Amino acid sequence: MNARIDHPDALRAFQVLQNAGPRARELAKVLDERRTRVRVTPKIYGGFTLNFINTIFLMPLRADASDWDFKAWASLLAHEACHVEQTFWIDSVQQEIRAYTAQAFVGDELGIDLGYIKHAFANLNPDSSEHQRLAQAALLSLFGSTPAGIVYASLPLMQPLGVHAFVPAMRQLAAVLRAGLKR
Repeated sequence: MNARIDHPDALRAFQVLQNAGPRARELAKVLDERRTRVRVTPKIYGGFTLNFINTIFLMPLRADASDWDFKAWASLLAHEACHVEQTFWIDSVQQEIRAYTAQAFVGDELGIDLGYIKHAFANLNPDSSEHQRLAQAALLSLFGSTPAGIVYASLPLMQPLGVHAFVPAMRQLAAVLRAGLKR
C-alpha cells in the first residue's frame, strides 16, 4: 500500500474502497498512486482535502457507528479521494458536484443510499452553469451556517485556473479561517 494511512478505521475504509465497485476501486487507486496521507482528527467535521500537501483530513468515526455509518464514512473518504484525483489546490462548486456524485456512486457500490446527497448531486452536469447554481443552493441548504457551509459559500461556481485562481483562493482561505474560528 502506498497511501499513507495510520488510523485503523481509515485503513479499513480504504480497504473497503479497494474491494468495492469500479468507482470506489478507482478512487482507492488514486490515493495509492499519489501516496496520499489520510489523517483522522476530531478538529474537523466531515472531510477536508489539502491537495498542496496531498493530505485528506476526516472526522473520526463514531464509537457506536453502525455498518451503515461506516459505509457512509468510507464514501466520505471516496469524496475526498475525488478531490485528490482532481488535483486542484482550490475548490469550486463544479468540483463539488463531481466529488458528491462520486460519493453517491460509491455509496451505491457499498449498498447504501446516501439520500439527499444522491438526489441533490448525482444527476447534475458539473459543466452546466445552471446545474452549478442548483448544486450551490443544495450545498448551502445542506450545510447552512456550519463551518462547511461557510467554506462552500465562498466557492466559485466554475473551477478557476491559473492566475484567475488567486482571488478565489484568498476567499476560500478567509472562509476556512472563519469556519475554524466559528467551530
